[in-house]
Amino acid sequence: MNASTSRVPINWKRNLFFIWLGQLLALCGDAFALPFMPLYIRDNFGVADETVRGGIVAAYQFFGTMTFCISNPLWGMFGDRYGRKLMLLRAYFLNGITIPLLMFAPTWGWLIAFRALVNCFSGTVSASQTLVLTTTPEEHHGFALGVLSTALWSGTVLGLLGGGVIVQYFSYRTAFFTCGAMFLFSGVLMLLFVRENFVRPAKKTGGAGKMRLRLSGKIPALLLFIGAVALARRMDVPFLPMLTELVGGAEKAALNTSLVSAGAAVGGIVSGLMFGALSDRFPAWKLALPALCVAGATMLLQARTESLLMLGVWRFCCYFAAGGIEPVFLKVLAQSVAPENRGGALGWSASVRVGGGVVAAALSGAVVAKFQTRGVFMAAGFIMLALLPLCLATLRRAPRAEENRG
Repeated sequence: MNASTSRVPINWKRNLFFIWLGQLLALCGDAFALPFMPLYIRDNFGVADETVRGGIVAAYQFFGTMTFCISNPLWGMFGDRYGRKLMLLRAYFLNGITIPLLMFAPTWGWLIAFRALVNCFSGTVSASQTLVLTTTPEEHHGFALGVLSTALWSGTVLGLLGGGVIVQYFSYRTAFFTCGAMFLFSGVLMLLFVRENFVRPAKKTGGAGKMRLRLSGKIPALLLFIGAVALARRMDVPFLPMLTELVGGAEKAALNTSLVSAGAAVGGIVSGLMFGALSDRFPAWKLALPALCVAGATMLLQARTESLLMLGVWRFCCYFAAGGIEPVFLKVLAQSVAPENRGGALGWSASVRVGGGVVAAALSGAVVAKFQTRGVFMAAGFIMLALLPLCLATLRRAPRAEENRG
């Protein structure tokens, strides 16, 4: 039995439902406001120049992901010591309070600083994954993680649709307040309906060394690839509103961005469910390699399109393909470590994903300064295609779960 749970049984299906619902609402709230920051910077601070605004967006993304990358391992250690449910409550309530502070930033410099502060308290996805793993029977881990992953895409769908309408017809401030309220409501759901029979572990010397041992050998190759995919997937995200503006005009850029993003998120939902089922029947490399090819090719096509309709089509295809890569690798990672170390392994995977986001923010800033908005999408597509050899090598070298037990 996991060290973090007692012998009192937990209704894992009920837990999974409310953890999923909390993630759905929180990520929906996140998508109400934060994806529209390039447009907010243009309208609220009067920065219309594409290159200057791209640099501000890159800095906003870089410092936000940097503070998250630094704080996330610390929150993970607190979770191991004091409970994963407590970490989710911390993230939900503090984000609900701090995200609305962004609208009070008097300049874009303060906006970047406030975003860095907000991200210090974030981290709901990895905390939810760990809580699900520690409260769900092992034979249902794949199903539970697959269900939880759909909250990311479905929450994004609802949030982008609702956020685009709110920004277009109401105000950015309304979107910020709604975002904060959704996080707070998710925290209330966690507090009332999710159980965790957490037993505080005794202090042990050499614990960190044991974790290093469990993650030694071939496991870092899996983490490296997860971080590299995160780099490629996150390069373009802050610049989608700017590409939508270039293709469809500035008048309805927020609404068009929400529609394109929502369609892409639908692709991610379908992909997560389909790839989750197929991963039980086929080797991981047979799924990941074609998905990476399609994701890279359709990212390149987005960079060249001049039609909003085709931008939506290519982005749907890209997210459908890319949405299946990470779940496949997370399943391989979970099978590659002993059960008692799976929470830690997911914590490491969250850290490398965020690290990939930090590199993506810095790299995208350099690319947009040199090649403008479309260049970022071209670079992301080429990076995905360049990862094909690493993908094949990593999955072939992945150890089996039984090699890490004992």
